[in-house]
Amino acid sequence: MARVVSISATFLTGMYHGQEWPPSPARMMQALVAGVCTGGYREMWPRVEQGFRWLERRPAPSILTRPARDLRRYRIAVPNNDLDVVAREWAAGRQADPAKIRTMKEVASRLVDAAEPHVRFVWALKEDEDADAVAAMLRPISHCLYSLGWGVDMAYADVEVGPGTDEDGWERWAPSTASGTHLAVPVPGFIEALPVSAMRSPKFKHLAVPVPGFIEDLQSTYVRFTARAAGIGADTDTRPTLYRFQRYARQDAVGAPWIAFDLIALDGRPKGWHAAMEVAAWMRHAAAEALRNESFGEDLNGFVLGHGSDGSVASHRMSFVPLPSIGHLHADGRIRRVMFTEPVGGTGRSLELLNAKLPGITLSSEDGREVCSLTPPTITRVTGFYTAPARTWRSVTPVILHGHNSVRGTVSVAKTERLLLRAFEMAGFSPDIIERLAFQPAPLWSGTGGAGAIRVPQHLRKNNYPRYHVEVRFRHTVTGPVLAGIGRHYGIGVLATPDPPH
Repeated sequence: MARVVSISATFLTGMYHGQEWPPSPARMMQALVAGVCTGGYREMWPRVEQGFRWLERRPAPSILTRPARDLRRYRIAVPNNDLDVVAREWAAGRQADPAKIRTMKEVASRLVDAAEPHVRFVWALKEDEDADAVAAMLRPISHCLYSLGWGVDMAYADVEVGPGTDEDGWERWAPSTASGTHLAVPVPGFIEALPVSAMRSPKFKHLAVPVPGFIEDLQSTYVRFTARAAGIGADTDTRPTLYRFQRYARQDAVGAPWIAFDLIALDGRPKGWHAAMEVAAWMRHAAAEALRNESFGEDLNGFVLGHGSDGSVASHRMSFVPLPSIGHLHADGRIRRVMFTEPVGGTGRSLELLNAKLPGITLSSEDGREVCSLTPPTITRVTGFYTAPARTWRSVTPVILHGHNSVRGTVSVAKTERLLLRAFEMAGFSPDIIERLAFQPAPLWSGTGGAGAIRVPQHLRKNNYPRYHVEVRFRHTVTGPVLAGIGRHYGIGVLATPDPPH
């Protein structure tokens, strides 16, 4: 029977501050090396070096994690360590205090489920490998761990060997068949500089993994760092550079891959919720231009622009989702954030390209006028209303039915419910998982308006299909985004949960 060896880690406070989740194998290796090279543990290096060489030569491990939820982000002022500014003041004979030079740092923490351990990296052993010998080689390394993530993320680790791992209560991330690419150039922030798109997908991640030579690269990086300041200047090249990104897929993931951006209105007046269709059109045009000469496994006209090859509307397509500001009594419903999503089961490849190409670009209206720009997201709480796992969801922009719901001139409740179930089914949510539905013309969120106030395309105005605000309760947790009805691909029929994680 095949056996596996795993290194598990437990956070003493149950908190994790590293940017990516799950922690990447390269981050774990970096933390283990730092532990062994700290204090009296340094004497152990000749004894544990063989274990590190074994780890860096292994294929990317599977990763098991306990459920974790994002906490509210905030910023703090930290020392900038920029002595050039102080030196110029001193050279000019003026007073200057290095301690007063500050920069803003964002703190993004996660609260991990109380069950221990919190994360486990699992490697399959070859048939000719002695599991007990491998464990004996790795256990001294694991016992040197003191933190994983930021310095405040104190942690301890251990090594386990067995025929397999019990995956009950774990989220499992497995390396996909497509391997990552070696990166041989410095990346600012190293492990912190992972692709944002990878962090926005419930199904796919791109995580840094070690390659042969990783240990030497860490050691040489440390030497450069300790000697970075000299009489001739400072050496800023003090980041590890030898690793690769590996694509991981979550085995039990549901929901659609997505990326989000802040939307900055050039005139300082963000569009209101009722103009979601207009903002979605700007997004669609920008995505089409960014992907026009790229290969991402889909047809541009059908997948991005929504035009079927026979002139019909494509069903397998990207969605462009403006996110009105909601979540408190004084929310104004204006669109300051947007989301690009692939269909459920999408590969995420188009989002990876957009994530690399769209930050900083300016979106234009249909008449060619520049109207807004896209920047990486700074506040994630609003986005959490649209993406968090939950059972109850309420429409922010109304759901448009796929047909008329009146019988002899009177609205039929039964027919409306059937049409709503059909709308969710077409969006990928089976009627079997819906516990109950409620609908009304009035808004369900502060800052938004009645269902009739939403702007819709000409063909929907002509057909005059009914539109309602909807609350849906699923039988089990559903991970956002949740979109339903005609117009779900361009900002109409967008739902949010009233119970996002805090």
